[in-house]
Amino acid sequence: MKGSAAEAKYTFTDTQILDESCGWDVMSDWEDPIMVKHGEIVTKNGGDILEFGFGMGISATHIQSHDINSHTIIEINDDVYERLLKWAEDKPNVIPIKGDWAESIPDKQYDAVFYDPYGDMLNKPSFPELICKNCKEGTIISWYNNILQQSSIYSSGYSDIPIYWDNDRINFYQVELEIPDNARIKWYLEGEGNIYYAPELVVNKDEINFDKLSNISINHYNRSV
Repeated sequence: MKGSAAEAKYTFTDTQILDESCGWDVMSDWEDPIMVKHGEIVTKNGGDILEFGFGMGISATHIQSHDINSHTIIEINDDVYERLLKWAEDKPNVIPIKGDWAESIPDKQYDAVFYDPYGDMLNKPSFPELICKNCKEGTIISWYNNILQQSSIYSSGYSDIPIYWDNDRINFYQVELEIPDNARIKWYLEGEGNIYYAPELVVNKDEINFDKLSNISINHYNRSV
């Protein structure tokens, strides 16, 4: 299910990527402190890391600074993917994959997953359900947290997304940084203040139970009818 990033045309500068069609930031260098923390979170287990979305390669570079076995990165945009290939030339443990992540994950279970693709509005609401088969007990999942509070879109009922995970199951790490006003929009960073809450979920057997997660989704949307 391709999102808006598949066909998007981007402008690349030294400090940001802009979506030409709407003028939105795809990624900017002011997000570096956020990506430092996500890199720390998803490499705690070492092992095999799965990342969705390459962007400017900020998070990927921080992940590579840690001791890991492999680093699979799935990117859907043609121009960004070409930059991913160039970046990966001297990194033998990087596995670049072109495509929609929900349809392109290798058939294996990972030690950690980082989810941060731009424009992925078709897959985003179902991320916990779609990724569970590629996780195992103890897999660390982290994702770009679009709300500036100690909660997440998957544990709060945000924008009618099913509550897949209990909020008290998620660890939140505070990152202080200056957030520009143009980033304070829905699906980017909604809220007040200059503290970002980086989430970490260490999955248990219920959180990799596809049938259970699917039933959460079905029951949620049935109630909405």
